[in-house]
Amino acid sequence: MNLFQIIISIGLVGNTALGLFVLLSNPKRSANIGFFSLTFLMMQWLGAMFFCSFQHSELMLLFWVRQTSAFAGLIPLGVFILQYSIAHPGTTVFRALYKLKYWLLASLSLVVLCHSSIFVLSARNPTKIELVPPTLYGWGFWIYMAFFVVAVFSFSFSFRRIVATKTGAQRAEIQFLQMGCISSFVIGVSLIASAELLHNQELSLFVPLSVLALDSLVAYGIATRRILAASAVLQRVVAYSLMVCYLIILYVSTAWIGRQVFCWFFADPSYASYLLAALVVALSVSPAHGWMQAFTHRLFPSATSVNVDAVLKQAGHIFQEVSTEENLTALFSGLITETFGTTKMVLLRPVKGGGFNQYYPVPENGDSVFIGKESPLIQLLVRDHEPFTADMLQRMRSTVLVDGAHMELESLHAGAILGSFMRKEMKAVLLLSSKKSGRIYDLQDQRVLQLLCDQFAVALENANLYTAVQNGKIYNDILLDSLTSGIVAVSSDRIVTVFNQLAQKLTGLSEASVVGRMMTVLPPDLVECLEMTLNTQNAFRDKDVLIPCGGEKVPLRVSGSIFNGHTDTILGALLVFNDMTMFKQMEEQIRRTDRLSSIGTLSAGMAHEIKNPLVTIKTFTQLLPQQYADAEFRQTFFDLIGQEVTRIDAIVNRLLNFSRPVKASFRPVSLHEIIYNSLRLVEQKLIQQGIIIDQHLDAIHQVVEADAEQLNQVFINFFLNAGHAMKAGGMLTVRTFVVKPVQDIPPAHGFLNDWIQVDVKDTGCGIAPEALSKIFDPFFTTKEDGVGLGLSVSHGIIQEHNGIVSVESRIGKGTVFHVQFPLLQKQEKK
Repeated sequence: MNLFQIIISIGLVGNTALGLFVLLSNPKRSANIGFFSLTFLMMQWLGAMFFCSFQHSELMLLFWVRQTSAFAGLIPLGVFILQYSIAHPGTTVFRALYKLKYWLLASLSLVVLCHSSIFVLSARNPTKIELVPPTLYGWGFWIYMAFFVVAVFSFSFSFRRIVATKTGAQRAEIQFLQMGCISSFVIGVSLIASAELLHNQELSLFVPLSVLALDSLVAYGIATRRILAASAVLQRVVAYSLMVCYLIILYVSTAWIGRQVFCWFFADPSYASYLLAALVVALSVSPAHGWMQAFTHRLFPSATSVNVDAVLKQAGHIFQEVSTEENLTALFSGLITETFGTTKMVLLRPVKGGGFNQYYPVPENGDSVFIGKESPLIQLLVRDHEPFTADMLQRMRSTVLVDGAHMELESLHAGAILGSFMRKEMKAVLLLSSKKSGRIYDLQDQRVLQLLCDQFAVALENANLYTAVQNGKIYNDILLDSLTSGIVAVSSDRIVTVFNQLAQKLTGLSEASVVGRMMTVLPPDLVECLEMTLNTQNAFRDKDVLIPCGGEKVPLRVSGSIFNGHTDTILGALLVFNDMTMFKQMEEQIRRTDRLSSIGTLSAGMAHEIKNPLVTIKTFTQLLPQQYADAEFRQTFFDLIGQEVTRIDAIVNRLLNFSRPVKASFRPVSLHEIIYNSLRLVEQKLIQQGIIIDQHLDAIHQVVEADAEQLNQVFINFFLNAGHAMKAGGMLTVRTFVVKPVQDIPPAHGFLNDWIQVDVKDTGCGIAPEALSKIFDPFFTTKEDGVGLGLSVSHGIIQEHNGIVSVESRIGKGTVFHVQFPLLQKQEKK
């Protein structure tokens, strides 16, 4: 096998291997359709050359030249198909051919040209000293070459236009395709043109290898998991090429100079001169590498967007500063966004129970990012300890874990995710959005980001230690001396460690007799609270106890909690308590004034309703002397006066009935009418608070047996509580609908088997879970100015009406009261 056949074989095997590599490494990408078509054309071309090289018939050689030239002429079409499939994911070959119909027509015309007599005039078998069959081309050959030149320029303009509209992986893939096409076509066209112009067809021997440049760059850009940016690859290729050229020139020059010098000392200076040249080159490799890198950095400034040394130096200054976690995270976020040009960075920290919750930036409106510990993204980060980008996950071999991670990363609208590790433990998760420039997070970016994240984990640990020291200072200097509440703290082994001055005053015990001893020296009720906190490891609030002091019982309101160390180990329990003696005295007085306060709240709204009919009466009274002779006016006046007076009387009676509730009088009533009247009483109050009232009284049946005035009081209490929970405004929704009974209660005589449910929903602050079971207890309240009687009275009225009430609430989301009453058989229209 001669050199010509060896080169053809290398081209065939290399091209086939690269095509299979792309197809097997990433079979799910539609871009491989175009790459497969291109690879197929290359294999046909090279296969034909390989087969025909063994023929000796001049007719077969002529056919071989025309056929291989025709196949080569289809290469630009294949490249355009690949370009289109990358720019339009999910496309098909037929769709691409339709869009590229003009290039398809031009390529087919070129095939016809290759089989014409104006393209190849003659061809003969090579002699023993020739490696390539000598071929005589006609003037059609220059049309053939012009086609490739036009194709190269067309590629350049087309790529530039497409790159301007694409970001991320698509832009990078198209840039690599551009580099591969231009480099391959320029090399191939230059070799063929040079062979023809210099009348030395031996130069065309290396044309098949030019295809490997195209395939190598395309395969790297499409199938490699972690790629460098196209500009970075180009910068490295140029740098190493320049360095090789420099070292070759240096070697030859040194060897020549050495030969001229050593000929004066040695009979054969070759060995000494070659040794000197080798030593000079060996010593010049390192500085030459630095020089060429610096030169290409200036030549391709966009290829080195990240100055690694400067970034690491700046990060070192940030991480060495002892600061709080909040300040450290803010500085780290600024470094990342400024260095890599990201639009947004989200930092997640681990939470108890597993998973990672958004820590920075602080979530607004409760809309935070959470990733569970079983998330595919977390599993990949823990398994590989390396960054993952959306482009990288798309290129990885398809598995359940990889596909799940890709879908989750896209749902988070993030471009990259990294883990911050310390001692093989993930301290934080970093989510980065896409770059503002539209470039990808290439291999260099990922390495720098991972290095910064791991350093950030160490800095977080230092910040935690700093916070612990500061907390200890606060504990000793402020907690003991400045708080106005009694403080008792015990260690995990039940030894009293803190007993402040107010605690001594309330209990009558001295600090010397308590601190350093077992907590059993404290009053029994306080000991019980501490024991409960240590055993359950749960905090509690506002528990009322009585402790003896000086022969009297002192009422205390106690809250307790667990405090942990920096490793989340339990250090002990803490009690905070206040003297409630004065509060108990004031509570009795507040109970007496609570009813009057509610009436005053309603009166503000009633005044607005009374003012409207008074304005009407005043207007007609002023017109009466002028139009007294008009009988129709007098009649209208008398009717209107009677209506408006009746209206005022009804409004006043409504308020009086609310203020002086009478004994319940049950009769069939319209529940919708009761709800409407209750809303009228509180409407003005709610509107002044910026609250929107949304009514959906949609129940088909709505007649119940009840006392209207008592149910009026129930709904007014619910509406006023909702208004109190929405001090900054919100929406009050009242909805009715018919439901089946929640209990297996047989319907009484005259009642339906259905119930009516009333939902009163607000968008306020919500009720704490531990308070939900107590809201209907007398005197239990979460309001600063409440006495805790409204809901208790409402609960009693609902029970008297054979009704059921329940409540749902979420902190920061709002509260819903569900009230159900049995329906009567005789119904009225809504």
